[in-house]
Formats: sequence, structure tokens, C-alpha cells
Amino acid sequence: MHGFFNETICFEIVGGSVERFLNIANRRWLNVFNVNHTDGRAFAFTPAKDFPALYDVAAKADAKLVVISHYGLPYYLRNYRNRWGFAAGFVIFCAALWVMSLFVWSVDIENLPEQYEVSVTDLLYDEGIRTGVLCSSINGDMVQMVLEDKLPQFDMVKVSRMGCKARVQFSVSVPLRKHSDNHEPCDLIAKESGQIVSAIASQGTIFVKEGDIVVPGDVLVSGVFDSLGESIVMVHASGKIMALVDYKFSETVNSEQIVSEPTGHIVNINRLMAFGVEIPLFSSYPKGNYKRTYEEYPLNLFGFDFPIVLRREQWHELCYTEKQFTKDECVGQAEAMIDRKIKNTEHEDIVSSERTVNETNSGVRVTRYVTFLKEISDEKPILIEQNQ
Repeated sequence: MHGFFNETICFEIVGGSVERFLNIANRRWLNVFNVNHTDGRAFAFTPAKDFPALYDVAAKADAKLVVISHYGLPYYLRNYRNRWGFAAGFVIFCAALWVMSLFVWSVDIENLPEQYEVSVTDLLYDEGIRTGVLCSSINGDMVQMVLEDKLPQFDMVKVSRMGCKARVQFSVSVPLRKHSDNHEPCDLIAKESGQIVSAIASQGTIFVKEGDIVVPGDVLVSGVFDSLGESIVMVHASGKIMALVDYKFSETVNSEQIVSEPTGHIVNINRLMAFGVEIPLFSSYPKGNYKRTYEEYPLNLFGFDFPIVLRREQWHELCYTEKQFTKDECVGQAEAMIDRKIKNTEHEDIVSSERTVNETNSGVRVTRYVTFLKEISDEKPILIEQNQ
């Protein structure tokens, strides 16, 4: 290995006395090694730094030195000294790859419903989950906590990073009643009023049957039962109690409303985002009330997305005006608000729905009476008094 990093010369000793040449070189502490006699010819090796001094030694021994070949890394690099541009380019290429590996090149968003795409994408952008940011700037746990707080409609948000790719996974929450996993004695009680449709107990004593009317707090399945008339046993009651539950939803909408409408004035802004830096292209942000829409075009070569994105934004100017809505339009707005409430209410099915519309001094009031089929049981621990 030492010989590889130091230049070595192989030479031939022609004429004169080889023995005299070697003795003189040895007395002068010159390093000559691997001397070899082949077919009457003498060959040897020496470090390149000692070779010039050997010419004087050869003259004293009436011999001549003929260079056969050079070895070692310094010699090979010297041959390519006129090609420094290639070496510099290779170093710059490696450095560029290292720098680019420090940034996020793509963001994968999984299981995001279409209706949330715009708002959630903007939120992720504001929280630093976007192409071109430093990988080290993404704290998955911290961003995950922020997103879970700002997006309660999802029951799971997971942020992770693998190499130059950021990954955000969403899971839409589905209202489900969750019983505790412990096995402490408990009863199942009604958490709201309703009419029992079906009652099944997998553990415990069932207290209700089909057609019964229950109110909040009524025991549906008891965790206390008599074991063969010999002892009282307390268990963790479990089962499924389905009931018809009546709900009332009301919304009032005024016919006169202040709404935002586009004026028709649009400001186009192009931005280049590269490695976490945003560069406005020949434009600046407009001042006033605007609604923004945008499209992003990542730099893609051979199917690979680079952390360079051209973002084309359209800023639509808005003005706030007072508008008079018709009765049908007000009813439609109220219905949409009620539909959202129903969607967020825990239930398994809608059995019936009735609607009433009443005019008020300022608009209309829509009331909808809905009967849900839903699970109404909840756990209540059984308190056990222990004798001291």
C-alpha cells in the first residue's frame, strides 16, 4: 500500500559493474531494491526521489541507467494533470448529490379524500411539508401533533420521512363506540333515550328486550348475576344494544347576507421553489381580499421528481357585498348545514326523516326530525366496597 501512494521507478543497469553500482548506492544510503538478473540483464527498483542521485552512482560504476516503467498513484495523476476539468467536475457532481440529498424531493399524501385536498395541502405547506425543504427541518412527531389538532375530522395522521421523500398518511375517522379493554366489573347503561330494536349480551345479564323504552342511565346489561343460586358473580358486561333514537336539527338562514364575490380581477403570480427557497418571478403578492388557486409543476427527469417546483398561482380579487337570497336558496343553505351535522352524528342507519320549513322575520328556519338506528350502550364501572 505504501508503494502505491509513492512513485516507484523500475530501471535497467546497462554495462559496467552491477556489483560496484549496488555497493556505491548502498554506501550513499540510496534505496535500491528488488534487484533481478534475467538473461544477462540486471533490473532494479528505486523510489522516484532517489533516482536522480543514481545517475552519479552509475557514472562511477561505468554503467548506464535505462528507465523501464513508473509505478504509483502520483505518476498516474501526473499523466492526467492536463485533465483537471474532468476531476473537478466529478468532485462538483459528488458534492451536488450530497447537497441535494439533504432536501425533500417529493411529498406523498395517502388516503386523503378529494374534498379535503386543497385545504389540507395548504396546511401541509404552511407546516413545512413541501418539496424543497431541508429533511432535517421535518419533525414528524411535532408536525403530526399539530395536524391532529387542526384536522379533527381524521382519527389518524402519520408523518414520516424516508430518504428524500416525505410521506403523510391520513385515516378518515368513523364514529365508533369503543368499550374499554380492561376486565373490571361493569354494567352497560343507556347513554341516551330510545326504543330498543335488538339486545344481545355476550357477557352479563340482559335487562331489556325489543320494544322497551329506555332513558339515559337505565341498565341495559348488568355485570352482576347469580351463579347457580350459590354466589353472586360480577363480570365485565358486554353486548350490542340497538335502538331507535330521535334527533332534531334546526338551522336558521337570513335572506340578507354579506357575501364575498369575485370582481373578475385576477393577478397571476409565478414562483420558483428550489431547495426550500421561494423566488417570485416578476411579480409580488397582491394586497387586499383575494382567493388563491394554484397549480404546481415539479421538475421531472426520467420519471424522477427533483426538489424544484414551478408554482403558478391565480389570485382572484374578492369584494364583500350585501345580497338578497330567495327562499329556496336559504332552504338549500340550511339543508346543507343540517346534512353536515347528520354526517357527524354517530349512527348506523337513518330510519326516517321529516322536514319543516318556517319563515321568520329575517329569513327561513329549517327543522329536520330524524330517527337513527344506533348503538346506545355505555360502560359504567361497578363500585365494590371492600371491608377494611
